Amino acid sequence: MLSLSDVHVNYGHVSALKGISLKVEAGQIVSLLGANGAGKSTTLKMISRMVKSKKGSYEMEGKSMIKELPSSIVKQGIIHCPENRRVFPLFSVEENLIIGAYNNRSKLVKEEMENVFRYFPLLKDRLKQKAGTLSGGEQQMLAIGRALMGKPKVLLLDEPSLGLAPKIVKEIFSIIKDINKDGTSILIVEQNAYKAIGISDYSYVLENGSIALQGTPEELKNNDEVRRLYLGG
Repeated sequence: MLSLSDVHVNYGHVSALKGISLKVEAGQIVSLLGANGAGKSTTLKMISRMVKSKKGSYEMEGKSMIKELPSSIVKQGIIHCPENRRVFPLFSVEENLIIGAYNNRSKLVKEEMENVFRYFPLLKDRLKQKAGTLSGGEQQMLAIGRALMGKPKVLLLDEPSLGLAPKIVKEIFSIIKDINKDGTSILIVEQNAYKAIGISDYSYVLENGSIALQGTPEELKNNDEVRRLYLGG
């Protein structure tokens, strides 16, 4: 479905991605793991075309995306939910959700909003509330809900657990699984490796811009280096 092959990204003279290759098949949850600065968020930004690649190929459903603009990427059904939530704080919850549907030309925006409420019923009670007054967990729900308003085929999630209480993290990850079960493929960047591996079909471990390890949850959980560095054991 979505694939990268030998992708390189530079920030000036600094090499951020050094030839990474990965795939997200239809119906999968794929996780990108690694320490800060490993290249995880850069990978998602490259897929969204927020940063340009120096070389390599990038395809969605067999079509090259390497020269597409970010707006075209969204039209292809690849939607990025960024790190730190990035809601519009002075806009209401409802306005944030409507913004997420800007590329949806159908008249079914209200119906799409009701679909979001299936995952996040709390948002329905907060429709007129300004997004900036929501708690961190509620803002994360809104950020994911806003992304879902664009009807993604592939949802890119960047650190959805960042800064959240354990109880909220558990709830968010349960909802991510439900979104996937309903047919949305997901590529998730996450420092909480234990949680990410637990919901993933396949995982990649990035180190210094390169893929150091990859495998199924069982393979990574049985890898001594992964257990030592990322799983606390």
